[in-house]
Amino acid sequence: MCSRNRAPPGIRMRPRKRDFARAISRSFSIQGSWNDRTMTGPGMAHALAPLLARIHEEDPAAFRRAVQRHSRAFNAHPYLAPVAIGALARLEFDGEDPDTLLRFRSALRAPLGALGDGVVWAGWRPFCASAAAIGFVLGLDPLFAAAAFLLLYNAGHLALRVWGLRCGWRSGRSVASALKRAPLRRIERVLVPANQVLIGVLAALLVGRLPGTGHTLWWGGGAVIAALMGYFIPRHISAVAMASLLAACAVWLL
Repeated sequence: MCSRNRAPPGIRMRPRKRDFARAISRSFSIQGSWNDRTMTGPGMAHALAPLLARIHEEDPAAFRRAVQRHSRAFNAHPYLAPVAIGALARLEFDGEDPDTLLRFRSALRAPLGALGDGVVWAGWRPFCASAAAIGFVLGLDPLFAAAAFLLLYNAGHLALRVWGLRCGWRSGRSVASALKRAPLRRIERVLVPANQVLIGVLAALLVGRLPGTGHTLWWGGGAVIAALMGYFIPRHISAVAMASLLAACAVWLL
């Protein structure tokens, strides 16, 4: 009876679609084992494991060594960590030596952290919160407003995770160039002022709901405040304004 054909030891196998799907699902818990010494390193190794297991399927010892080196200290924005997961898996598949892998791994940390902070924390999340708050002030049911925020925000960060893994795997060692060509910075430059304009609109809507105010003040004040906040007020001040306006919405709801 013939046995299943197997590749010789040391031959690296190409990951399958289900391996990438498992890596994406595991990336959601990448911060689950965060600690002061290795930060998200163990979470990275956990997310990489399905890809590493396929790549080193014919060499269990190589798989164990790969998991150990990727368990070392690492930190990046959790939504862009799939970029590193995909790129590191590609380097493993291409047979890069361990020293190159570790240097490449260290070089990814700061760019992915800074890019994620700008695009997600300063751009996408406050934009979604502002849009949901405006919907609530305009009369949307509180539960629907919260659901709209969750759906919009999570759709964005899930798409970012999937894109990041594909970008990392396709680019490998050239992932830095791929990130420069990607539209993420342009998206950030659009989202931040757009959010500040939404904050201005939200402020105008709240003022327009005060007793004794009319439609002229509502729309006229809204246009002025939105323009000022969108083009002149620094980002850190608009962040404080957003927190204050959301608190006002919460008080109004109560």
